[in-house]
Amino acid sequence: MILNNIFKLKVQSYFVDQNILKKNQLVELIKKDYPKMKYSTIMTYISLLKTQGVLDNPSRGMYTLKYKD
Repeated sequence: MILNNIFKLKVQSYFVDQNILKKNQLVELIKKDYPKMKYSTIMTYISLLKTQGVLDNPSRGMYTLKYKD
């Protein structure tokens, strides 16, 4: 599944003011921008962003942008 680049950029923008977001915060931000998206789809996209190296979850239920040095 290929994620839309606009979706990736939008998710990355959520971390401008905060380094870490709780899962429910991240889901709510996505829901706000994509109100018709189902919870299961949001979780699938979050998982894909983790696989692609965009997001990291340093502990359960916490997400941050993954930076490459």
